[in-house]
Amino acid sequence: MAETDIKTFKYEAFAKDLASQASQVVPPDISKPDGSFVIEIIYRFCQMAGDALVKEENSKLTADEASLVVQFIGEWIFHKSIDLIRAKIDPKLREGILQKVAFTVFDIAKRAVENELPQEQLIELVEAQVKKSFTKAIQDLTTKGIIDKARSEDALTQSNIDAMAVEQVESDTKNEIAEMSDSKIIKLASFAILIKNFPMEKIKTILSKFNKPERDVLLKYLKMPDLEDKLDMKATMKCFDEIKSALPENITINYDKTYKKMCKIVKNSDKNEILDMIKNERPVIREFVLSCYANKKVKLPPMIADTVSKFLEENVS
Repeated sequence: MAETDIKTFKYEAFAKDLASQASQVVPPDISKPDGSFVIEIIYRFCQMAGDALVKEENSKLTADEASLVVQFIGEWIFHKSIDLIRAKIDPKLREGILQKVAFTVFDIAKRAVENELPQEQLIELVEAQVKKSFTKAIQDLTTKGIIDKARSEDALTQSNIDAMAVEQVESDTKNEIAEMSDSKIIKLASFAILIKNFPMEKIKTILSKFNKPERDVLLKYLKMPDLEDKLDMKATMKCFDEIKSALPENITINYDKTYKKMCKIVKNSDKNEILDMIKNERPVIREFVLSCYANKKVKLPPMIADTVSKFLEENVS
């Protein structure tokens, strides 16, 4: 029997280890009983997932690959259980919601690993599907009147994974930030406000242009939900002016041509897909895109219109 044969996967010990690791990083604002719930449910779901993987007939996974699938389950159950606790979701409802998340991770991660998806893409795929599954579970309970709208919105805006990422960046960049001038930090924070609503691929491209200390600081501010409220807006506006003056002159953009191109993309695409893509955009952007259906042109600055058009062109299926 090969060393990495799935039958060699000691899933019970692995589940206990994941639960033990989770116990070391439960946030301090989580009560002891709630913390015990997090640790216990991570162990139980990971143990069940490991058992299912090992007992599956004709499994294509190795022991290492099975452990990766189970690890994904443990990590996401940790984050989403913390989100549910912070949103004060009834303890009786938590397990059912988390069960749907665990099943989603199990299914998506297992198939992705079997198909040898690169790990970076695997991580992004699992995260996207977890968000969909979690959102649907909360919305279904809201529709049935089991969770009120305010509690639902609170649960859907929680993000322990982002909070931990910010904490990690703060820890990793503490010395780097200390060595930066106040003016540079303000400029980076102001720049974060400018790009925070850009498509993720665009943000990644922009971040790649900065050195590591600056990139880490930018990441910190991009993940800060109330960043605008924490900055002196006079200083921020001054930074905006400096950034604007440093930019090259705009390339001339034919607005009518750009608008026609965007409308062609919109009308030839699935409307539900378009609506889903723009649902979190600013009202003026949504109005601009939806105007294609009404044949009533909405004006935007040419550069912004061009950016929206390119975003749709690159992302519609």
